[in-house]
Amino acid sequence: MDDFNFELLRIFLVVSKLHSFSRAADYLYVDQSTISKKMRQLEDEFGLTLFVRTARGVELTVAGTSFKQRTQQLIDDFEHLREKSPVEWKNLLIGVFDNIAAYCYPGFFARHLAEFKLLKVGNAGVNLIDLFNSGELDIVIVNGSLVKQIKGPYVKQRLAKEGFGVLARAGGIDSRPCTLAELTGKQLLIALDYWPVSQQLLKYRAHFQCLKMVDYTATMIQLIRHSAFQTILPAGMVADLTSHDPGLGSAPLTDLPARQITVFAREQLVLNKVVTALTC
Repeated sequence: MDDFNFELLRIFLVVSKLHSFSRAADYLYVDQSTISKKMRQLEDEFGLTLFVRTARGVELTVAGTSFKQRTQQLIDDFEHLREKSPVEWKNLLIGVFDNIAAYCYPGFFARHLAEFKLLKVGNAGVNLIDLFNSGELDIVIVNGSLVKQIKGPYVKQRLAKEGFGVLARAGGIDSRPCTLAELTGKQLLIALDYWPVSQQLLKYRAHFQCLKMVDYTATMIQLIRHSAFQTILPAGMVADLTSHDPGLGSAPLTDLPARQITVFAREQLVLNKVVTALTC
């Protein structure tokens, strides 16, 4: 009994609800033989006959009915205990896309930087997702379009929807809202193709007179300040850059789909803690 597996109780509850080993197997994505084996194991463990076979499937015995009531109470108590367990910053491994941390939630990361067990800031969302998939991060804050890269069960919460803007040297662009079509013939700098927005812009390569990829934001900004090249960046980043640098100008871009800033976690409690802190 010291090594008793709670999985047996959870499977028992599924079988008792569906009244069928085969339907329980389909529901749990396992073989029916696995269900039968585990239910025999559970009966042997407690010395009880929990089910009887009928023409319609399986039904609980009198002992099985009593066992179900106590099992459900035990599972409920266990889940309640887990819900009450505090999630502490010092135990969290957090990954975040660079410009999301810098331009959307700098206050949150400044407040908790010293507390995190690990903060991984990256400019390649796919790399952060890889670390999340391998268990090296508990939670990631990235572009929601990366959801297709996530493996295994997860929970998520969208934080914000953010549009894009065109960044150019001062006087090099009209500040009114514009479309991608209005950038036809322009020279464009973009981040490497691991950025979701870069992947979108590469589809419009033929629009531009010249399209170049640059890996470092600081270099990109300096090139824009001193040339006719422009770039397309998240709206929050564009607003911050132009407010601090008189050598830059900008315009909202109206027809590039907005990015969904999203938090992904493995556990609901972890997600709730981080989302609450980010949005308060």
